[in-house]
Amino acid sequence: MKERSPGVWWLRAYAGRSSTGKPVQGSRTVRGGKRSAQAELTKLVAEVAERSGQMTPLTRGMTVTELLERWLEHLTPLREPGTIRGYRQHSKAITAAFGSVQVSKLNAQQLDRAYRTWLGQGRAARTVRQRHAIMSSALHQAQRWGLIARAVTDLASPPAIQARPGPATDPAVVRQLISAAEDVNPVLAAAIALAAVTGARRGELCGLRWSDVEATGLLQIRRAVKHDLDPRQLVVGATKTHSERRVSLDDLAMSLLAAHRGRAEHAAKMTGVALGPGAYVLSLDPSGAEPMRPDSLGDAFARLARQQGAKLRFHDLRHFAATQLIGAGVDVRTVAGRLGHADASTTLRVYAHALQERDRAAAEVLGGLLFKELPR
Repeated sequence: MKERSPGVWWLRAYAGRSSTGKPVQGSRTVRGGKRSAQAELTKLVAEVAERSGQMTPLTRGMTVTELLERWLEHLTPLREPGTIRGYRQHSKAITAAFGSVQVSKLNAQQLDRAYRTWLGQGRAARTVRQRHAIMSSALHQAQRWGLIARAVTDLASPPAIQARPGPATDPAVVRQLISAAEDVNPVLAAAIALAAVTGARRGELCGLRWSDVEATGLLQIRRAVKHDLDPRQLVVGATKTHSERRVSLDDLAMSLLAAHRGRAEHAAKMTGVALGPGAYVLSLDPSGAEPMRPDSLGDAFARLARQQGAKLRFHDLRHFAATQLIGAGVDVRTVAGRLGHADASTTLRVYAHALQERDRAAAEVLGGLLFKELPR
């Protein structure tokens, strides 16, 4: 690889001579930075090696199943356990479709056929798109490793998906759910209220400790409770975006937390224990030493919602918080900060429907200012 002029690179790969004595080689000129030129050289080396028949036995005979296994082994230390579990689940369907196919012989037509089959089996377009994304990630990693010249997923046609907004939730429904939970499960009632006023993720709520609640009305979201690769095991780690944030609470929310704290202290006293300095806000353990499991929280909410005739998931409380804030005119950057989005563009994309409502309201304001005096 030689830089002939700034940003212009000459690449050459040589793989010896063919049986007729002709050199097996390839060259090309590319433009860009050094990193992109190195990536192009990797592709060129793989192309020339494949043409010469000098690919390693591992590369030549590697199946899709074997590639996915190597890809998952590579990613496991780099991704959250829940993410890896999801990858493994989708990988089962992928290997069932063409796991025995050699990676070097996989083509876009096979991928498109699998996509159509999955859709015909009733799988959602979003699910099919996720499987395509997994195959794409694995094949592009193989390309970076120099095992293949090109990821055939670049040529495939996965189904398009349309963003679906969360259900519009009436504040009265949320109040009804909190009230119903107070009679049977005060911890669940507190979780619903906190989710609705903070928009925090389920694992983040389970990771809240009493030391994270400041008397000034601020809530520190520092960690999240997650399921390990073995879903029966819990781990407490960083939030989804690996960042901490502070969320303001109003007086009513602080009063609710104070009442919940009083119930927790009473329960601890009745069982002869005390809430430790690291006690969790949402805990079924009288001492607060063990956080509530995120899956248990979701299941308890689902049962309550069914009993109350509400078609909601616990995650919909996060949508409720976001849409209510946007509807009230709170700027998107502030909403993104409360939700813990790493970038406000995520908020803009996910809650575009709520922003459209605000746009209509803006049109009414401007129209009223300009044309209210005109005869009708």
